[in-house]
Amino acid sequence: MTYFREAVVNTQELLDLLVKCENKIQTRIKIGVNSKMPSRFPPVVFCTPKELGGLSMLSVGHISIPQSDLRWSKQIDVGSTHFCSRTSHDEDQLILILYRYIMPWEAEFIDSQRVWTEYALKRQEANTQNKRLTLDDLEDSWDRGIPRIDTLFQKDRHVLAYDKEWRILKQNPFWWTHQRHDGKLWNLNNYRTDMTQALGGVEGILEHTLFKGFVFEILFFDVLTFSKSIRWKKLTNAQRSDLNQVPNRHFTSWWSPTIDRANVYVGFQVQLNFTGIFMHGKIPTLKISVIQIFRAHLWLKIRESVVLDLCQVFDQELDALEVETVQKETIHRRKSYKMNSSCADILLFAAYKWNTSKPSLLADSKDVIDNTTSEKYWIGVQLRRDKMSVNPSPTAVMIGIDLAYN
Repeated sequence: MTYFREAVVNTQELLDLLVKCENKIQTRIKIGVNSKMPSRFPPVVFCTPKELGGLSMLSVGHISIPQSDLRWSKQIDVGSTHFCSRTSHDEDQLILILYRYIMPWEAEFIDSQRVWTEYALKRQEANTQNKRLTLDDLEDSWDRGIPRIDTLFQKDRHVLAYDKEWRILKQNPFWWTHQRHDGKLWNLNNYRTDMTQALGGVEGILEHTLFKGFVFEILFFDVLTFSKSIRWKKLTNAQRSDLNQVPNRHFTSWWSPTIDRANVYVGFQVQLNFTGIFMHGKIPTLKISVIQIFRAHLWLKIRESVVLDLCQVFDQELDALEVETVQKETIHRRKSYKMNSSCADILLFAAYKWNTSKPSLLADSKDVIDNTTSEKYWIGVQLRRDKMSVNPSPTAVMIGIDLAYN
């Protein structure tokens, strides 16, 4: 695509072949996760830049972005960075096509003639004034022209002058161009920027991932460091095979809120042991990762630590909240991952009486407080809220911390 530009764009059979290969690559990735459902693998999983945990795939097919995956992007105003011809931002959003970001050779030649003419004039003017050209003088044309203007300023430019007839001596499919002589003849920075915005912006993309639950730099940097540190050590075939699965497991875990999204109704819904996470269908790679994360009853320990922290806070604020006693209830350890019922973790006794409001959510701004009072107040902590969970008191609050992310 970057070399045979007009030929690719004007050859329908070749475009169809590229689209077919693109689909084959995505299908191979899906098979590795043991699922080929399109709803599990929206374009954001494949086309997101590597810096955000995606595969940074280039696309030549007109792939539609589901509107349900763009619901976060409508809340974010990022402004305009630059514009590209023949792209639109209608409601029917499509993945950006690669060849629209690569200038045709005919346009490259015309632009090159203009750029080198301007360079010759600037060089002549600099010689007249007895000064050298600087980067500021060539900033607008630095990465333009054939060869690129920046090739005049590389450290081995004098050696390249003696490399005669290199275009006819190279025996490879792209014999007529070389990055050291001609510079980099394409730039996809605008493509990646526009792709990020088309997928919902950085914030919209990260809503599909475990970003809120992990430190991004640690998650990926440690994997790379670990893989490089043991690459050359003596390993058995089984150890090396297992090591090759590490990037796949981290990729699947990072996108697990999307791959294992709750609205994918396929196969049996299975709850993982000692957690509140439900697997929709068989995804062994993700199952292994989740079990590894929540090993040693970590799910239970997280909920208990939250309850203890709340008790400490209430003990410190007894007078401000008019609390007489803070009582930590004795509950069954299965409460943290039992989804069809609930019970209170903390019971507060009032010093006198509290005025209570009608049921409301944390984001509600207008609470309706009537004449109802209560001397007791229950507090329940859940790591995942299910529709069937109930609180055992008319005056209570449920604190939900979503560790499932789907």
